[in-house]
Amino acid sequence: MSELSQQRLAMLFSDIEGSTLVANRLGDQWKDVLRLHRETCRRAWAAHQGHEVDTAGDGFFVVFGSVEDAVAAALQAQRELAAVDWPGGQPIRSRMGLHIGMVSSYDGSYVGYDVHRAARIMGTANGGQVVASQAVIASFPRKPDGIEFTDLGRHPLKDLAEEERLFQIHAEGMLSSFPRIKSLGTSGAAAAVIARTLYRPAAVSNAELIMDDGRSLTVNEHGLRIGRMPDNDLVLTDTLVSRHHCAITGTPAGFVLTDLQSTHGTTVNGEEVTMARPLVDGDEVVVGATSFRFTQPG
Repeated sequence: MSELSQQRLAMLFSDIEGSTLVANRLGDQWKDVLRLHRETCRRAWAAHQGHEVDTAGDGFFVVFGSVEDAVAAALQAQRELAAVDWPGGQPIRSRMGLHIGMVSSYDGSYVGYDVHRAARIMGTANGGQVVASQAVIASFPRKPDGIEFTDLGRHPLKDLAEEERLFQIHAEGMLSSFPRIKSLGTSGAAAAVIARTLYRPAAVSNAELIMDDGRSLTVNEHGLRIGRMPDNDLVLTDTLVSRHHCAITGTPAGFVLTDLQSTHGTTVNGEEVTMARPLVDGDEVVVGATSFRFTQPG
């Protein structure tokens, strides 16, 4: 569980829109949909030197050495997915998000704040759509021929301290009309919540989460996120844990824990976390069936 190296990579997250409903509708045919979806996507990743970091059900996390490769892979995948003759006779749409940033090689995967950003950007997309951060668009010295960039404006995203300026990337052979992207900007109340509960990373001294079995996880100024999905910094395979359960964030006054609207809640010293809660040395944090001791001596 140690940090090995840091590098700047282009990241692509994707999953099937409405996969739970589709799986229920298709029954035994769902496995055929998954097979075709994976084969089609993996063909696009491989054609553009993508490295598949993780897959969970119908989702992918893929990294690329360049933005150009990441964008080309996303466009190829969307075109080829649109051309598949899907079991059940109805189209299957994949939503994709792109970002570029610094990531750390960690426990066989990649982690860091920019990984969270990439995952959240994917979550804004509609099926058949590719949404990218401003960092992706800025990486192109000029607009590539045959590709259109549409500025979607700035959006507050769940679990991110800053609004993200988002762009749609489109090319011939893809769907061109989509509903409004899904962000906290669709709800004034939700935007107010993120303003109250999340902060910019600050220079604070490192802390540790001590697990019951004695293992420890360092919490630095960039904080960390805990949940069941593989894009979290700490992944807990526990049915009581939500996909993105809670986050610990560095602030000028120290570390703060925020529950990310989890199903079963997060507690500190036996009290449920209902708003951003500062952590102090010795606090007992419980997420699902797992407990940690937060320690930050001095």
